[in-house]
Amino acid sequence: MPKIAKNVKKILIGIMICLLFVALLICANFLSMLLISPTEKTSTSLSSNSLSVYAISLARSPTNLGAESLASDYRKIGSGGFVLEQEDGFYVISSAYLNKSDAELVRNSIEQNQNIKAYVIEFSVPQISISLSLDSEEKKVLQKALNAHENAYRLLFDIALSLDTNVYNEISARLAINSAFSNINTIVSDYKILFEEIEGLKVLTKALDNLTNTLQKLCSGITITSGQTLSSLVKYRYCEILQADKVLCEKFAKS
Repeated sequence: MPKIAKNVKKILIGIMICLLFVALLICANFLSMLLISPTEKTSTSLSSNSLSVYAISLARSPTNLGAESLASDYRKIGSGGFVLEQEDGFYVISSAYLNKSDAELVRNSIEQNQNIKAYVIEFSVPQISISLSLDSEEKKVLQKALNAHENAYRLLFDIALSLDTNVYNEISARLAINSAFSNINTIVSDYKILFEEIEGLKVLTKALDNLTNTLQKLCSGITITSGQTLSSLVKYRYCEILQADKVLCEKFAKS
């Protein structure tokens, strides 16, 4: 190949390499601008999920003290033993189901096999609605936070059911409890990074702190009554979480 042709080839290759390098620099600069540019915020309305559960009650008392006395004995045999105040008295709650048909099956089984009068009580948690100026990431984080109580209930319900049906032994159940706590704690931590200082969300922030504290106590095995089974404790805590979620909704409605 003539010397001139070789030189031309080298020049063309050099030009192509330079053009490729420039193209890569342009792409890199464009991507960096996308990453560092602020995400646009828009006026956004978010709502938590409304929730209805069907609680099984094994006893009723006209007074809280009487119900607590009954609940203490039930906790030792696997019942949640959470005392729920209703208009007609105080009910000792054993467990709570998302499907009414499941709750009715359990109630019938208890009455037939254990000769105990049982009740099915519908427990409803309304929506929380919030309007804020949010970017896409803030929207995702806040939405998870609004549904954190429901998420925690569902996780603990599955653990309690797995314990009662021998899918989990106590060791695997405690590992699942720790995993549930980690899941919810991540949601709350992400929320607090973005929203902890927002005045209009103080009620939510406090409720989420209480939620993680409740799960932390469950992880630590802190019982309500001496001799309480793990299954009972998980059910008690998820009833406690449902009640806290309802109180949170009521506070938002008043604010």
